[in-house]
Amino acid sequence: MEKLLIVPKMLGKLNLAIMKVVRWLLVVTMIVLVVVVFYAVLSRMVLNASIAWAEELTRILFIWLVFMGAVLALHTRGHLGLTIIIDRISPKKQLFLDIIGWILIILVTYAMINGGTRIVEVVKSSRTPALGLPGHLKYLAVLVAGYLMILTSAEHLLMSVGKFVNSLRGKNEEVEN
Repeated sequence: MEKLLIVPKMLGKLNLAIMKVVRWLLVVTMIVLVVVVFYAVLSRMVLNASIAWAEELTRILFIWLVFMGAVLALHTRGHLGLTIIIDRISPKKQLFLDIIGWILIILVTYAMINGGTRIVEVVKSSRTPALGLPGHLKYLAVLVAGYLMILTSAEHLLMSVGKFVNSLRGKNEEVEN
């Protein structure tokens, strides 16, 4: 294996382990979310009693579900994308644009982390009204997702750079993502 691809391969193994945990957390979060919403609806319809903590918990769980789902989608390249132009250019140009894309994703994610850090700092001393949980709990999803997105983007970026360098050297060996 090319020395240039050793680091992205190691990073890939780390990301695979992390994504197994993320998948598991997504499943557990979704199950808890469904159970809590079902209980809240049943309580409201049958008992005529609204449960204050259920809305708060579902909001927090949904935020974490969305951000962790975004991490998983980025890792698997599952985000919606338009490839009509990319499909019409040469493989070398595709790799070059792939590198540009991953750099832009890292920059935007860095900005997301900075904004999330500021929000967490502002609300860190607050508590949620119904459950009394730390107020910054829902905003931590932005930070956790941001760091995981940078980790997976770094893997994809380094892999693309390795493929691009190999293509410039005339090596056309396929490297799996």
